[in-house]
Amino acid sequence: MMYELTVPERLLTWLDVERVLKRKTQLWTYLPAGVHSFDCYHDGMDIAYSSDPERVLSWLRQTFGNAFSVDSRNLNLRAGNGIYPVRLELVPASDWEHRQLPLYPLWREVAYLQEASDTNTPAFFEPPSRFSDGPRMVSFHSFKGGVGRTTALMTYVAARLQLSDPDRTLKMLVVDADLEAPGVTLWLDDANRPQVSYLQFLEAMHYPPVSVESSLDYFAQELRKASVSVGGARRELFVLPAALTLSDIQDMPVQPGHLARNPENPWILTDHLHALGKRLGVDAVLIDLRAGLSEFSSPVLFDPRVEHFFVTTVARQAVEGTAAALERLHALNSRLPPEQHSYAKPWLILSLLTDNLRKLPDYARAIERLGGAYPAPLQDQNEVANASGLEWLEADFSETYMSIGSLAQALDVLRGSTRLYERAQDWARSLDLPAEQPANLSAADGVALPKKAPALHDVCRQMQYAETADASAMLVTEPLRKIGKHFSTELPNLVSVGAKGAGKTFTFLQLCRSGVWHDFLRKVEAEPAGVPDALVYPVLWSGNLEKATKQSIVSNQAQDLKRLGCTGQPLSASTIERLVSDALKDPPAHWADFWDGLIARHFGFPSTGLEALNRQLGERGMAVVLVFDGIEEAFPEPAAVAAREAIQSLLLLPNRIDELQDRHIGAMVFVRADYVQTTIRQNVAQFLARYAPFQLQWSPEAFLRLAFWLCARAGIVDDEPGKAEFLGQEALLNKLLPLWGRKLGHDTSREAFSARWVFASLCDLKGNVQARDLVRFLRFAAEIEMDRQGSTWQDRVLAPESLRKAIPRCSVEKVEEAAKEIEPLRQWREQLKQLKEGKVVPFDAGSVGLDAQQLTILQELGIIFEDTQVPVGEPRLYLPEIYRTGLGFETSVTGRPRTQALVKSNVTLPF
Repeated sequence: MMYELTVPERLLTWLDVERVLKRKTQLWTYLPAGVHSFDCYHDGMDIAYSSDPERVLSWLRQTFGNAFSVDSRNLNLRAGNGIYPVRLELVPASDWEHRQLPLYPLWREVAYLQEASDTNTPAFFEPPSRFSDGPRMVSFHSFKGGVGRTTALMTYVAARLQLSDPDRTLKMLVVDADLEAPGVTLWLDDANRPQVSYLQFLEAMHYPPVSVESSLDYFAQELRKASVSVGGARRELFVLPAALTLSDIQDMPVQPGHLARNPENPWILTDHLHALGKRLGVDAVLIDLRAGLSEFSSPVLFDPRVEHFFVTTVARQAVEGTAAALERLHALNSRLPPEQHSYAKPWLILSLLTDNLRKLPDYARAIERLGGAYPAPLQDQNEVANASGLEWLEADFSETYMSIGSLAQALDVLRGSTRLYERAQDWARSLDLPAEQPANLSAADGVALPKKAPALHDVCRQMQYAETADASAMLVTEPLRKIGKHFSTELPNLVSVGAKGAGKTFTFLQLCRSGVWHDFLRKVEAEPAGVPDALVYPVLWSGNLEKATKQSIVSNQAQDLKRLGCTGQPLSASTIERLVSDALKDPPAHWADFWDGLIARHFGFPSTGLEALNRQLGERGMAVVLVFDGIEEAFPEPAAVAAREAIQSLLLLPNRIDELQDRHIGAMVFVRADYVQTTIRQNVAQFLARYAPFQLQWSPEAFLRLAFWLCARAGIVDDEPGKAEFLGQEALLNKLLPLWGRKLGHDTSREAFSARWVFASLCDLKGNVQARDLVRFLRFAAEIEMDRQGSTWQDRVLAPESLRKAIPRCSVEKVEEAAKEIEPLRQWREQLKQLKEGKVVPFDAGSVGLDAQQLTILQELGIIFEDTQVPVGEPRLYLPEIYRTGLGFETSVTGRPRTQALVKSNVTLPF
């Protein structure tokens, strides 16, 4: 965009003078002290004042800079070096009473409205009263033509008229309000072309021949004659064309702006369209607005009672123009009462998208620019930095859309399983819900859902940490299921990689509690098919386990040794810790010998070779699965030479076991992903690919399964926890409605979908989410809900307020916990405590005391994300929301939309 002109550079004509004054006074609302009016004419400006004239002249000098001459009282106009006189008129203060004129919903007025700085900013205008009944009012707008606006509108029409129940009566009214380039109008055939138009509607409302009521009756009657039946008489579409002929739009005595200048009711155009829809009995009135910053569109576009859909491509021209429209709409809506902010939130459709476009920088830049143009309400920004003021939608490009030539073809082609159509179906179903009240979903056992928060809190508190989790409680995820499939015929021999909180220790303990391999296979829904029923024997485990858990491990080891006929005693955790510590101080020539020796000592064998152990197990007809966890505690500095060699040798243990003849030994090694990256210096990609099926990752669908599983255990849903493993994604989303509702608000609100918002808030900026974070989040949300005062949401356990407030608390605890185990994070956290300022996202490494090694490790862990599209030299490091608050960072005004852009461009959310 062009640089901002100074006031003197901007003044070409007297109209520029008036524009500067309108902006400075916010359309004559905030006049300087002692000034009663400014009146600008072509030959000069008159100022009525009642105070010291020097104060008025000083204000003019401050406003217009060196363009104003105090001595001559003239303004200098750049076009032809013109002189614009300023005339001061002294008037008695008692003769003037400032009367605020109504704000007309026109660009020429809203352009001068500034955004509310806080929730106490005066409204500045009187918003229209919400409709208590009748159709929903919906508009579709775009800055540029040809971006798919009309196609998007008809997608929503098709979604509503194609609802599955054939016995329902469904009616829609489409108004082609594009008075310069009609679209829907030209799709009408002769049989369905009414003998009235939108242009005539404007004229009849502005100059009613008899009365507005009789004119509305007439238009409804004419539209009924030409309605379109869609799949039967119960599904009816009415279309009000822009004009009867294209020549009509070449002479428009009455335009939408004329109706909007009604001082008694500036919102009267929407009132009339609503009344027309009500007479027709339609479910919604969809208005296809003129593109651009046009007064043909503004009376509807600025009406807060209308649901606004903005359609744009990612092209810069379309994005900049759409952002300008959103900025003005936000300035208006930010002054609405807080309870209306959600209802006024617009939808944003990124259209004509392809997979390649989503990979380009233009996609992320478009999201950043548009998100910044309409930020979230101030109260939401204070709770979560990634709160969005827009409801985002996407529409994919299809060549078939370019050749739509009729209304019937549009309804047929646009009906399908596209991404936008699926979201349009949600909107279509919401038309049947009350505008304000949430749907009342019955609880599983008749107890009010909000009262189930304590049960959810108890379940999550118990399940948050592996060592305190119920031994019989286990959700079978896809990686565990694959372990069962791969190793039902042979002993397991693998490395399972996972981030912190992904469930490594939980799976390790489930293995230990199973005791034998066959029992664990059945836990993960696999039947043994020839694999020996090997004993599960822990060799290394976390030192952070509770005392009772450690004692249980040692007790089970003693039983295993007895069954194996071994004479040795189980090695205690302290003994293992001492052996590792001594080896790090005086490293062995070959770390493989150290691990083999440690394993042999567990079983009381003097030999240090795996072959000898394997042979003796074979002679006794026995088999064991060796399991290793807690590598991170045993080797807190993996980059150190000795530690790196030790860990690498352990990770290669499955290779050595594979070389055994007639194998009676299996191994499962659980390790954090960054430890693999640090210690495997060659062919790390090949190493990870080998064990990829067993990597402990939480996909979005697994995330939903875990949430359902916890709800089932808490009695929130009337299903067995085990059902979580069989339900499809859509079924899971529906089952979770009693937990957090469909949206962060009523189902008809423009708020984000709850499941999607929670996932995006908990994941890092690459889309990775950890099971423990979801459990922790639900624990905090339930705890907040238990203490929350205010209105009760009868359709869900957790109110939107509780969900939002849980994120910062979740972040603080996560950082506290992670810093204890991740040395680079602990070091950086201590450095951050010394900083008094500068902890703002985005940031650069030097400004927050990060060295190169710390940065690399924290990036690998997903704690820091580098936006490589930002020019070198500018701040380009970001924190996911799950870490931001815990590390004491705030988010800058530009950082908020950029964070949203990074989430949308890097994270694929299927729900």
